[in-house]
Amino acid sequence: MLKFIKRERIYIWMVIFIIGINLLSLGHMRAKDLLDKKSISSMTFKDMGVTEEKAKLFFESKKPSAIFFRYSIFAGFFMLMAGIVMNISFIFGKKKILPDKIPEKKSVSWDIMDIARVAIIVIFSGYILGAAGSLILKPPHFNMDVNLRTMLGTFFIDIIAGAVILYFALVKYGEKLSSLGIAFESFYKNVLSGIAAYIFIMPILILVLIVSMLFLDAIGYKPPTQPVFDMFFEEKRSSVILFLTIFVSILGPIIEEIFFRGFLYSAVKKRFGALLGVLLSGALFSMLHTNIAGFLPIMILGVLMAFLYEITGSLIASVSVHILHNSIIVGFVFFIKELLR
Repeated sequence: MLKFIKRERIYIWMVIFIIGINLLSLGHMRAKDLLDKKSISSMTFKDMGVTEEKAKLFFESKKPSAIFFRYSIFAGFFMLMAGIVMNISFIFGKKKILPDKIPEKKSVSWDIMDIARVAIIVIFSGYILGAAGSLILKPPHFNMDVNLRTMLGTFFIDIIAGAVILYFALVKYGEKLSSLGIAFESFYKNVLSGIAAYIFIMPILILVLIVSMLFLDAIGYKPPTQPVFDMFFEEKRSSVILFLTIFVSILGPIIEEIFFRGFLYSAVKKRFGALLGVLLSGALFSMLHTNIAGFLPIMILGVLMAFLYEITGSLIASVSVHILHNSIIVGFVFFIKELLR
């Protein structure tokens, strides 16, 4: 025990700091502000004022956005129908999912303790970054609103997470980028595999999401706010919206796939095997991403991406799925925002 404490003392001090900050912040929560301001992301379509009549008038207009979303909805419907056909074909046609040959991947050098170390460093860095930002942006000439500050903070935390993972894999353990799944062999084939896999799973995701929402609505569960979606709805500056769109749709998924599939899944698989590794990494991915209503759909998505990484040996397929999924969600948010204009 003493040997462990001595070896991990820097991480123990970080954990103590994190716990201390959270305990101190309990007495400073602005409960009144949270109650006074109703988050758009937690409202129903009816609460937001989105009606069938509004949607009809929007699609009948000649706005460029209306034309874009008409084609987008058609494309989405086509993907859904294709997914249903693929599922029926799989069930009744006895099509196999696994390829004839799955690439052999050597066991990685890091383990589950390294996952905990990386998580502690990233969380600790987030608090330090937040404190530094508050000091730097405190003078009157820095007029940065909450949305922009939150977005930049999240962006830098993701950059720190990526840098820490690369340090552990490449410097501490002397591995190659390919050990994290960063390999571009069969790039286009893996991109197409990711798109096909997402189309296949789309009907299942929608069905599970609908069932989950109906069940939670029946028991009176109210979904929590989603700060990222609130930023999309509230932000007016086109440059900030563009950066937020690129970050959520592209940069975020790339960093997350390096962590969840390349780093975390590899360590969990090393300890528990591929099957349990796929399930556990999918569950952790969902727990850190969504509320109760979306837990099962996001877990299914996480399982799919871990499965793709396992059978391709590259993150390209899982990154393609992640980018496609996030882009569809962002597109839907923009659609609702257009109806609220």
